[in-house]
Amino acid sequence: MVSCQRVLQELSNYIDNEVNAALREQIENHLKTCRRCSVVLDTTKKTIRIYSDEGTLEVPSGYSERLRGLFLSAAKSC
Repeated sequence: MVSCQRVLQELSNYIDNEVNAALREQIENHLKTCRRCSVVLDTTKKTIRIYSDEGTLEVPSGYSERLRGLFLSAAKSC
């Protein structure tokens, strides 16, 4: 059985279909039972999709100000 650490190390190669068949099978078996790794895989795929999309996303009005406020609050608490 492949470990979470190994899955995360090979995640990019797995997504790009650059792992051998045996390792691919081990990773897929691991993903069936490991929610954490499955979430990381799903999030990574979604992030790649967002960054590779040629369109732009409109952010809601006031989003930048709210985000800046959150950053400033977090910085003050450090």
